[in-house]
Amino acid sequence: MMWRMNNMVVVLLLGLASPCTGNDLPWHVPVENFSPPESGEHPRLLFRRSALPELRKKAGTPEGRAILKRLRFLLDGKDGETMTTLVHSKDQSPQGPGVYSISHAAGYGLLYQLTGEDKYAEFGRQCFEKALAGTPDRDARYGFRKPGGPLRAGPSVGWYAVGYDLCYDGWDEASREKYGRAIAQYAEHSSSKRENLQSDLEVLAGGTRYLGPYFRRKRGTPPGSNHFGMQVGGATLALLAVTGEKWVDQERVDRLLDTAQRNLIRNVTEGFGDGGFFAEGDGTGSMSSQIAYLSAVQALRNVLGKDYVNVERPNIRMLTLKWIYQTVVRDGKPDFWPVRGSYRQNVWSRQGLSGAGYFAIGMGALSPEHRAAMKWYYNRFLARTDAPHQPFDTASWYPHLAVCAFVNWPVKLKAQEPSGVLPLCYHDSKWGFYLWRNRWQDDNDTVISLLLNRTEGYGGYLFSDPDSKLQLNTMGRHSQWGRSVRGPAKYWWASPGGRRSSLTLSDGTCIAVDFSGSSGADVMLVTTARTEGTPIKIGNKTLTFYFPTAPVAPDIKVGEQTVIIGRQEITIENGNLALKLGD
Repeated sequence: MMWRMNNMVVVLLLGLASPCTGNDLPWHVPVENFSPPESGEHPRLLFRRSALPELRKKAGTPEGRAILKRLRFLLDGKDGETMTTLVHSKDQSPQGPGVYSISHAAGYGLLYQLTGEDKYAEFGRQCFEKALAGTPDRDARYGFRKPGGPLRAGPSVGWYAVGYDLCYDGWDEASREKYGRAIAQYAEHSSSKRENLQSDLEVLAGGTRYLGPYFRRKRGTPPGSNHFGMQVGGATLALLAVTGEKWVDQERVDRLLDTAQRNLIRNVTEGFGDGGFFAEGDGTGSMSSQIAYLSAVQALRNVLGKDYVNVERPNIRMLTLKWIYQTVVRDGKPDFWPVRGSYRQNVWSRQGLSGAGYFAIGMGALSPEHRAAMKWYYNRFLARTDAPHQPFDTASWYPHLAVCAFVNWPVKLKAQEPSGVLPLCYHDSKWGFYLWRNRWQDDNDTVISLLLNRTEGYGGYLFSDPDSKLQLNTMGRHSQWGRSVRGPAKYWWASPGGRRSSLTLSDGTCIAVDFSGSSGADVMLVTTARTEGTPIKIGNKTLTFYFPTAPVAPDIKVGEQTVIIGRQEITIENGNLALKLGD
């Protein structure tokens, strides 16, 4: 399926009508020429064994060498040639690179796969022994033993499962079964009183049931909680790592995989919408997508041959693409504004788990054309600042970010400027979120966003209120413009490519955005609300025009029912603003 910027792509990304609508659209399609993994075939989660020759070639490229150098540094703080001795404990809380984590086994496992040297698989085995002995992650809330509730248990068992998958061929049969059983039979009590529930694969695949009196409800955390995607994603990785092993209860594994896949879909229909907006906001949404969920989507393609990405539904793709839409990078520093909801510190934090890997992980759950756009964005805005110490989105101290960067980075793929692939606007039909971006060029890019619905997370303790005005990040400034009201929009239209669009709010307030340049300005905003700008009356309506990027407003000509600015004609048709290119 092609993903060129044409009418169909605009339909897919914006969630507009298509030949197949609503629940008729498939959530996944079969991977072409897919062959299921044979019994005992590993690796198979982030990549299949058949991909190893190409990955070993990648290791010799400048990009591959840079990522692997960073991975080695993250493993032991030096060159990755030793088992790290830096661990978090009651007596010490070491910081910086090389501190033992839930993804050290995966890091050593990738080195084993690329080099074939048994010592790396042995280091991975030592990681599992530490895990079973109760050694915590560098963030003590995570760990194989007694994690801080199901939301920490999911990623913990999930990334150990990736380590198991990568080290498998370097272990003897007894070790494979010992550590595989530990994953398949995972059941750990919480170290957190706030989330006092035993985490087993039934609980994690199901999204959990009861989290204790702190949450005040005796039902499972819904997809609108940031916990949900972390749990279900981690459980999916764990189940896919052990499925088909001769010592597992395959009937149980199959049943839980079915449950997990249903909940993977619930995560992006009830928690997220089709535009990637999350019930609890941006910072919590980062957790529910990045930490385990998107890697589980990648693994489903490799293990079960189910492609959740190259489908007409945009929901899963938008978990990654939203970051390059709403972020303007200035001097290597991402400016994502406004950050809605709580946990705002997570957005682009890049150091730990919650706000890291928007490229390294995200590229594993995108179509090739969208990876090309992500690569262009990274090269344009972040590559120079990241290199040489944290190249290719490996800023986090966690080794699995470097593992994912190495596997997923499209070294051979030609980067493509995003406006050649993506429309310049989209909307999330579930949450009433609208976003416009005029270009991907420099720190003067304009990003406009609007949230119409109040979103609420589990128990009502995290939420985003609707915006009272449009939010503008333009020419290096944050500002607000116009007027907005809560409630579902009456009308939404966007041209192919998204350069012109029209929105009518629940009370009849009209807004139009023009990026076509036909008005003589790069950005033209029009509204029927009273606000800053140039008011023009046509008929019984007053339109206000605003040109946030233009030093001087273009000339405006007024007809009886039409306003003409340059080649752009603006009229009101059926109560909605209409933008038409004149002769």
